[in-house]
Amino acid sequence: MLPAQKNTAVPSRALLAVANAIPSVLWSGLALAPIGIYCYQFMARPWLYGFLAISLLAYAVPTSWFGYWQLSRRPAMYRKLGVALVNRVTQNGDLVRRLIRRRYPAYRHVASRAALAALVRTTYHQERFHLVLFLFFGLTSLHAVAHEQVGWCALLLLTNVAYNVYPMWLQQYLRVRVTPKAP
Repeated sequence: MLPAQKNTAVPSRALLAVANAIPSVLWSGLALAPIGIYCYQFMARPWLYGFLAISLLAYAVPTSWFGYWQLSRRPAMYRKLGVALVNRVTQNGDLVRRLIRRRYPAYRHVASRAALAALVRTTYHQERFHLVLFLFFGLTSLHAVAHEQVGWCALLLLTNVAYNVYPMWLQQYLRVRVTPKAP
């Protein structure tokens, strides 16, 4: 009788891309639809282009600055705010990894030191992306309140927190979890 062999197969890059695209497209659609509708219906194009230009300046923020506005150096603070729950339903989150591991039990998102370094770089990139959108959503919310559209302002603020603040905290949380503790 032969010993049981482990399933060491790994998923293809295409499968991983599709599995991770599903939550990204879902959350992006839910968050970007309201701001897209607002901008199309109520914002003059010069304001839109100006807000976009101002927001895109956040791409010039050096990575070293991200430590200044990091919420905490302890994962517990992020868990209290529900960031770990957000991690369940995002790309490369708990749900996606669990579904992939059903078919590919050996799969690990971070399987080496190089993958860990890539993960940290990716967190900075994603935090910067959500910072750009945070600024754009914020400026658009100010535009809505300046035009006495309080309902739109509230909706845009809510989507800003859900789509930008929590994802920025998630990137910080991921870095805190993988950063070695100082003795």
